[in-house]
Amino acid sequence: MEADNELKQTLMVGMHGIPEVKHDEKIYFLGEFRERVMKKLTINQVRETAIYPEILQVLKNVKTTKLVMNGNIDNPFLKKYRELAMKINKPCMVRSDSDFKGDTGLLVVNDEAVNEEEIRVEARENRLSRLGIPLLLIEAAGEKICESCFEKIAQADETELINYGELTWMDRLGGDKCPAHHEDE
Repeated sequence: MEADNELKQTLMVGMHGIPEVKHDEKIYFLGEFRERVMKKLTINQVRETAIYPEILQVLKNVKTTKLVMNGNIDNPFLKKYRELAMKINKPCMVRSDSDFKGDTGLLVVNDEAVNEEEIRVEARENRLSRLGIPLLLIEAAGEKICESCFEKIAQADETELINYGELTWMDRLGGDKCPAHHEDE
């Protein structure tokens, strides 16, 4: 009876491959186990111009072992996070699989279970709006802004400064204006 069972198992493995542990879970987390995920961004969050400072912060964590990104996202959007991981000397991989489901765009993971309760990162626009930052300033991520706007960001959330440059007098001489309120100038 036991030999018959072993034969069936061997045939099943031969026909379908070795069964994967928690396959249904892993297709939502880019091939990773949920308990190893420290932070997650959605596809739409990765496609934003700005870098999420929460990702930078968790990449610096000694528990972090790698950054995993969804290969179905265009490379220009992934590039900023790939460069961030390289600066911090963390491995970065892009995974593509037609079986992936859900909205996972990027994961920061550990090779062992960390069981983080909350892995989702709040939308940047929501968080900064709650902190009193005007929408025009939030949308100016990736650009140079005036000194007063730069200070406003620094006071609200200093970690967000990675997404902005400060206008210099040379920039202003060249005609550049702060995109957060240049209609007023």
